[in-house]
Amino acid sequence: MLTDLLKPITSSPARRRVTIGGVVFGGPAVPVIAGPCAVEPEYVTHALAMRDAGASMLRASIFKPRTRPDAFQGMGEEGLALVEKARTLTGKPVLVEPLSVEHVEMLTGRVDAFMIGARSMQNTPLLRAAGRSGLPVVLKRGMAATYDEWLAAAEYVLAEGNTQVILCERGIRTFETATRNTLDVSAVPVLRERTPLPVIVDPSHAAGRADWVPALALAAVAAGADGLLIESHPVPAESWSDAAQAITPETLEAIIAGAAVLAPMLRGHQAAELAEHRQIIDSLDLALGAVLQSRAGAVDAVQRDKRRTGLTVRDRSREQEVIAHVASRVPRLSAEAVGRVMTAVIDGCVEASERLAVSADESGTLSD
Repeated sequence: MLTDLLKPITSSPARRRVTIGGVVFGGPAVPVIAGPCAVEPEYVTHALAMRDAGASMLRASIFKPRTRPDAFQGMGEEGLALVEKARTLTGKPVLVEPLSVEHVEMLTGRVDAFMIGARSMQNTPLLRAAGRSGLPVVLKRGMAATYDEWLAAAEYVLAEGNTQVILCERGIRTFETATRNTLDVSAVPVLRERTPLPVIVDPSHAAGRADWVPALALAAVAAGADGLLIESHPVPAESWSDAAQAITPETLEAIIAGAAVLAPMLRGHQAAELAEHRQIIDSLDLALGAVLQSRAGAVDAVQRDKRRTGLTVRDRSREQEVIAHVASRVPRLSAEAVGRVMTAVIDGCVEASERLAVSADESGTLSD
């Protein structure tokens, strides 16, 4: 079976779970941290959109290490009030990037976790300060760092007695220029073998383009990533920073749904705590919603073809075949239970198509 083949890669008896505000990394679910590249004046609205799309945590960068000094450097402490408001309204933990020891001191007690960016991976005073804070630390890989150098940087945090460290692969600099960076997917299985620390992936900084982010995100999940860090903005073109790689909340929702479908098939371990079970159920429910939406669209396309060619709208024998096929794939539920669920799904999809057809007729628009 597929899960038997992948089990040596995606599971380890010594996996360490890191919990940030109730969100578990290193467990069976794949949490997604999402938000704009940088906090902007409308950040609270952005955060609500991320919550509604299914994000587990919020990306909340108020300081930005930019290549050029005249580029937007972040809102600074002024943006922290927005982050705190978003944290309260959404109920989601926030991840903030400090750039100095002073930032760590200012942010401790007001945020849920620190992100040490690629440019700061070898800033040892910053690593030590983040370790002393006691907060979980997400450590990004430097753009030209080896695995050994990356793990050595993590040791600076661990040496301060802070075991709550998450490694984040975000792409490395290679000779290829088509993408912003080259996503090293192999980092996930290699580091899962070499360290108990959770390993997450940032596909946004690897791709540099929004339309490539979904494929890289799901590739990371397939490789065994313990989570994703994604840049998302309600109106990507208006993002103050890294607009080209920001995805919409709708795309974010689709990625989260895809990850929820992939993860249970590829994980070789089981949830051990109630909170983790609930985290899995929440992500699967999001995936179920996305599948139902896609199914309704496919059914509407079939129904429009039937109306155009004069075929009967309902094919009861076909519907029974569908129900029996699904029931054969769900041995945990009785055939009767699956039948009730699938009958409701089929009826709902057909009714939705009929409503669209009536609405189109009333507006004078051809439904086919």
